[in-house]
Amino acid sequence: MKKKYFFTMLLLSMFFSVMAQENKKVNTGCGMASTYAEMAFMSFKKAYQAGSLDDAKVLLKDAVGKAKEASAYSIIPDCNCANAKNYSLNAVIFGNKALKAADLDNLKKWAKKAMDMSLDVMTAIPNCK
Repeated sequence: MKKKYFFTMLLLSMFFSVMAQENKKVNTGCGMASTYAEMAFMSFKKAYQAGSLDDAKVLLKDAVGKAKEASAYSIIPDCNCANAKNYSLNAVIFGNKALKAADLDNLKKWAKKAMDMSLDVMTAIPNCK
């Protein structure tokens, strides 16, 4: 009887383990898009708060790269979120304008817009698929 009980519990635990792994795979696309959008938002925010032009530009390069990743993940079949893609591409455009800024005030203006677009990505994702 104990062997039968042990065997049944072992099979149930393996079944639930496999099901948990499958559940993780389902939302990978939008989850990664949201994660990269959040990382881009944080980097844009740090650039916005930076005290020097050089420090801000280093942060902006990182943020633009993360916004590009968010865009890529938002259009894979697992996510398929056109609004998130558009918002993240706008964040890339505004981030690039901030990188070209000659003074800190202009940089902050564009970094703020890029930050807002990254936030919009995170807002759009729950309404997708």
